[in-house]
Amino acid sequence: MASQASTEEAPAGELIVHLDAPLPESLAIGAGTAVFVSGTCFCPSKRIRSLQLVVDGDLQSLMAHGMPRLDVFRMQHPELDPFDTGGIERDADSPDDPQFHSYSSGFWGIARVAPRHVGEDCELRLRAQLDGGGEMEAELGRLPTTAVATPAVVEEPDPSGGALVAICMATYDPAPEMFLRQVDSIRAQTHRNWVCVISDDCSRPERFAAMKDAVERDPRFVVSRSPRRLGFYRNFERALGMAPTGARYVAMADQDDSWHPDKLETLLGALGNARLVYSDARLVDPGGHVVSNTYWTHRRNNHWSMASLLMANCVTGAASLFRRDVLDTALPFPPPQFAHFHDHWVGLTALALGDIAFVERPLYDYVQHGDAVIGHAAANGLLTAPSRRQGRVERLRQNPQERVARWRMTFFVANCRLTQFAAVLQMRCAARMERSKRRSIDRFLRADRSLVGLPWLWLRGRRELSGRTETLGAEMGLLAGFLWRRLLAASARGRRRPSRRLRMDALPPSNLAPGPRMRQPAGPATRVLAERTAPLDFATGDDVPQRVNLLVSAVAPDDPHGDQTARLQIARRLTERGHRVRIVTCEPAGPLPRSWRRGMESSAGLEGLLDGVEVAFGREAQRVEVSRSDAFMATDWQTAHVAHAAVQGLGAPRFAYLVEDYAPFRFPMGSRAALATESYGFPHFALFSTELLRDYFRRHAIGVYSRDGDNESAMFQPVVPGAAPLRAQDLAGHQTRGLVVHARPEAHASHEMFDLAVLGLDRALAAGAFGGWRIYGAGLAGPGRVAVGGGTYMEPLPPSGGTGIDVGLALHHTPHPGLAQIEMAAAGMLTVTSAFENKTPEAMAEVSTNLITVQPTLEGIAAGLLEAAAGVDDLERRASGSRVNWSRDWNDSLPNALIDRLVASLEA
Repeated sequence: MASQASTEEAPAGELIVHLDAPLPESLAIGAGTAVFVSGTCFCPSKRIRSLQLVVDGDLQSLMAHGMPRLDVFRMQHPELDPFDTGGIERDADSPDDPQFHSYSSGFWGIARVAPRHVGEDCELRLRAQLDGGGEMEAELGRLPTTAVATPAVVEEPDPSGGALVAICMATYDPAPEMFLRQVDSIRAQTHRNWVCVISDDCSRPERFAAMKDAVERDPRFVVSRSPRRLGFYRNFERALGMAPTGARYVAMADQDDSWHPDKLETLLGALGNARLVYSDARLVDPGGHVVSNTYWTHRRNNHWSMASLLMANCVTGAASLFRRDVLDTALPFPPPQFAHFHDHWVGLTALALGDIAFVERPLYDYVQHGDAVIGHAAANGLLTAPSRRQGRVERLRQNPQERVARWRMTFFVANCRLTQFAAVLQMRCAARMERSKRRSIDRFLRADRSLVGLPWLWLRGRRELSGRTETLGAEMGLLAGFLWRRLLAASARGRRRPSRRLRMDALPPSNLAPGPRMRQPAGPATRVLAERTAPLDFATGDDVPQRVNLLVSAVAPDDPHGDQTARLQIARRLTERGHRVRIVTCEPAGPLPRSWRRGMESSAGLEGLLDGVEVAFGREAQRVEVSRSDAFMATDWQTAHVAHAAVQGLGAPRFAYLVEDYAPFRFPMGSRAALATESYGFPHFALFSTELLRDYFRRHAIGVYSRDGDNESAMFQPVVPGAAPLRAQDLAGHQTRGLVVHARPEAHASHEMFDLAVLGLDRALAAGAFGGWRIYGAGLAGPGRVAVGGGTYMEPLPPSGGTGIDVGLALHHTPHPGLAQIEMAAAGMLTVTSAFENKTPEAMAEVSTNLITVQPTLEGIAAGLLEAAAGVDDLERRASGSRVNWSRDWNDSLPNALIDRLVASLEA
């Protein structure tokens, strides 16, 4: 997630740029590399006619620009219906986009970065040519350049035994017994002149110690620990970078397989004039039982076609051995912005430089785990060819919008991933590639910008009908992605605002590298639920500073209901107590207004908060680095699921849980209510917002109160802002009386019972109350108004807050008392609210005598409103009730002792 740092309104002569995902933190370039860039760019005053990348001053074409982005349009024009703006020429309420240029703002492309010395930064910019002449530029970022790794310095153990082979192994938390079995199988190789370099990806200390014990007395093994978690792709890159410069051949090894004794000797003998050779594998389960005697059960093994290898890899890294020149060309790997695989890239590089050979018998036992990144079933397509064809027929029967959404996902996750590979391959190997291979790469790259490549993909995809299953029909998926790209461009042509008929959107997925934990369910509602509760990719590091991670669903720069205030105040108090705090979002952030940081700091006491508190956009980030002693605090039921997975991964006992209401009551009885209920069963320390809410959990033995709840929880009062208590004369002189209803009609606010509030108000009106009064709705959005019966309407509360408001109506069908009700009482309003179990009239009257607490029934609400209407002239009562028995200062609500106890609970 990236956007311009400015928090002010955009000048007319400035481009407004937002990146959908952050650029790589650093870049290893080698003989050239390519960076995928996507985002939005528009100018407030003029339409952009053309847009180009500028890489170190070199102009490069984008793959696309001027694409529709409904998300950006909605962010810039929150008060407008995006599909009903035909008669509106300007939006004066949007200073950054008064002429609706934000809609056609989407762009993406590949920035080709030329070779350079390590330490020389790469600068990426955008250059826009504007309608009517003139151009503007905006910086996207500067990327520092780094090296991959330092080659290990070792002596050849047996120079008389043949050429030196460097075995490069990548490890992460290996099971000690399986790692030892693999090490012993390497020691047993009949080819004796080898060394094994091991790059460990920041394993748990006890697992790393067991690895070192297994090899420490054997000088042929060199173990190096990465200080930070890299992921398997970059860890294999690091392992290969450690290969000694004197090694003529390189082999890759997994941490838990078992090599046959003649593996190296056989591969060296079969290499011939090829650049790379690989073998078949015998598949076994972790217990060593044979699953299959061959890797290739349903799919043809095609290692000679550049197009086939690009679209569906068949080279298994642990089965391969290759020449040194392949390694020198393959390193560094293309940036890990997608779900890349190390063996796919090495195989492509080898084929670009020459031939690949294959040994048709197994030379090692390939262990298949249930949670393997990719395995035999995935590589062979899971289904037979007829089943795959039937699946495609079924997808054609899908809702068209779902089908188009799948094509969009395919384009960004698959087409753009392979485009990055093809671009780097072209940069590094074009001069050395055979003409036919170079033509295959060129055809694929042209498929995005011309129609020539589409028939080629279609004809290749049809070969599956004749049983040629070397790519498992990958071409048809890629073809669908390229067709989506064409349809998108056609839908955007000449438009500057959304259309009701053509609702295509260029928004890329928040994660371009979905892993096995982010499997995509079919339905959109199910998919949203899965995405919001899926674990974040937290990467441990030995040199990462310890933090308290405050997990939030999203940042809300414009938060009229104050839902995030308590969370930000907790972050402030933790920082003041000397803790390093980071806010981590758990939903896709999407584009944010330029003023989002200023908006988060707008509440009293939060000025400058983000100077000391970090913000990480968890779904957009490739990984969020943590130390092994990091603490986590969930702020709602969705983030509780994320926090639970995080502490499990770190081996921590529990997380902290900010409980601001009993969440299941906010949903109809169903999936969300069930998942919200489940969240209270995770091991946690609970921080309750109000004693009434805590008492409800205590009464029903929920969450921590199914155990020793008082020792596993604490309570605070969220602050009610406002002026000093009122005097009777402050409430006098209202010429026109007013009533305000605090209830939002949206489904997510169903606990505020908007419909019941309207019906109860209608009954009070029918009884003769509130004649001639102004009736406002504090939760109503937009210019609309709501009929409340008898020709009376509820109108949106103006920004000024309205005039002469004497009565409030704020229902809350949960155990929490609700802050809106208390704010109304503090403002001198007689406020009707609803009872709920232990939230009795007596308990609420202890907070303020202005609170009229009734049963949530039509009769109860109407009676409460009639009582309020009759009592508005009792100004002494209303002034006295404005002295609410409630916290007015966050330092009092969150004292040092409470913050210290909260942190101590996470260290227990």
